[in-house]
Amino acid sequence: MTETIVALATPPGKSAIAIVRISGLSVRKICKTILPDFKIKPRTASLVKAINNNSQLIDNLIAIFFPAPNSYTGEDVLELFPHGNPFIVRRLMEEICKVEGVRPANRGEFTERAFLNGKMDLTQAEAIGDILSANSLKSLSNAQRLLSGEISEEIKALAESVKEISASLELEVDFAEDAGGAESGEWRVESLEGILQRLRNLKKRFRKMGNELPRAVFFGAPNVGKSSLINALVKKDRLLVSETPGTTRDFVEVPLHLPGGDILLIDTAGLADTTQNEIDRRAMQKSMEVLEKANLKILAADISTPLPTQFSKWLNQSNMVVWTHNDIKHNSQLSTFNSQPAFRVASPKNEGIDELTVALDNIFFPKEESEEAWIVSERQIACIKKAEECILMALEAGAVELAAFEMREARDALRSITGEISDESVLNAIFSSYCVGK
Repeated sequence: MTETIVALATPPGKSAIAIVRISGLSVRKICKTILPDFKIKPRTASLVKAINNNSQLIDNLIAIFFPAPNSYTGEDVLELFPHGNPFIVRRLMEEICKVEGVRPANRGEFTERAFLNGKMDLTQAEAIGDILSANSLKSLSNAQRLLSGEISEEIKALAESVKEISASLELEVDFAEDAGGAESGEWRVESLEGILQRLRNLKKRFRKMGNELPRAVFFGAPNVGKSSLINALVKKDRLLVSETPGTTRDFVEVPLHLPGGDILLIDTAGLADTTQNEIDRRAMQKSMEVLEKANLKILAADISTPLPTQFSKWLNQSNMVVWTHNDIKHNSQLSTFNSQPAFRVASPKNEGIDELTVALDNIFFPKEESEEAWIVSERQIACIKKAEECILMALEAGAVELAAFEMREARDALRSITGEISDESVLNAIFSSYCVGK
């Protein structure tokens, strides 16, 4: 890691402020070359001028220097905060890259250097990615707990226990003639079963977390107020609304920010017994396809009009019913349908919208206290399963030599979780999934 790396740590495009991050041996040289007036004071923000090699002003910016090893990467780090004009940022980056030994950073390379320099283990490095992709308070809180080392400490303690048993088995191999056969075997079984239970408890804490937002799909007959309902939920006129049936021809996704996290509300074309033309047929087919992939199927029905003939069929497909136009005289058929959770709304008047919002938040992000951090990495859970298999093989081994071998394999599997043993392809897969600048 002799090269110094630089990257834009904020999204490209215009903004009030941008962040340019630099890490490596050439940081001090960059300060002298581009920030000649910068009086380096560790972890102190300074307003300085950035200039090019012709002493022309690039920008007045804020600079903060983090000396090694007390920085994110463990190397000298410089963070620059220029104005967020892409032209300014590009000029600044080009000038920095002219300094000998400096190059643009690869994806996730700052975090990779932090791992390689011992600033965090691999489990914590993966938690950085979880923080960046979290879309709910629960997943964000869990990622922060992982970054603090909560799972890492458990894994390291478990690996240490395996190491102690492994060392005892190695001694049995070396001094087989002096080993106390039955007594030694009973101790070994009891210890291994304890390790096995701890591994199985860790397996139970695995939760597969997808990056896609949960999907709440609204469906029903044409012109029942699905689009108006979604507009009311997101509190803006996001969807086109018309009294003409069939205004929505294709599904439309709209994000909804709930207290517990984000979801997608999906508006679909209205369903009917018959289609008027090929476009109607294809629109309804697309609605059904979207409905199949829904996490929550919400049937919207007009409380003020007779129910369509397919209503009972749609009701069986739904998880929730929302009766629209509650400010108009009610349909007498309403009382016959009580099998699903139901809400009454009048979208233009915002009646019932807050209650529906609370219900959606409780469905997608139920309030439950978790005493332990979850494991969300499939790589980590695969290593735990590998360790479990090795412990089982050690229990079944007829010879001490075989048991000792399996225990070494189990320990290596656990050490792979935290990166004490790391494969280059695994590291590349993890860090290349991060953005440039992280």
